[in-house]
Order: sequence, then C-alpha cells, then structure tokens
Amino acid sequence: MSSTPEPAPPSFDAEYVLEMPLRCPSCGVEMSVVGVVRLMRTKVNFISMLPRRGHVIVCSQCRWILSAELGGVT
Repeated sequence: MSSTPEPAPPSFDAEYVLEMPLRCPSCGVEMSVVGVVRLMRTKVNFISMLPRRGHVIVCSQCRWILSAELGGVT
C-alpha cells in the first residue's frame, strides 16, 4: 500500500471571514471564509494607466473567482 502525501491546503495572501455563511456558486460548498490572491502585472506592450496590482477573492475550497470587492469605510 503506497501512501501519497496529502496535498497542502491552499495558501492565500489573506483570508476574510464572512459575516454570514454563503454558498459557493461553483462547488456549492457553504463557505464562511474566502481567500484573497494578489495580482501583479508582469507585462504590457503599451503605456498603461491600469493599476500594477490588484486582488481577486476566491472560494477557499475550489478557488473559484468570486464576484466581490475589497473595500472599507474609513
């Protein structure tokens, strides 16, 4: 019997706890935590006014990109 190591849990740049659980539209799992992954622009063939960095919010189970926004009230 061969024992293959368990895959490492996904690592995110940040994790956020939801105020109330929601169901992932992709995998259907009820989630109470979402992950945040950083985007960094690496190449552009023109002068761009777009930001060099950004973030995507993903399901912590299947990594499906969710329609969400990071923001805060100051």
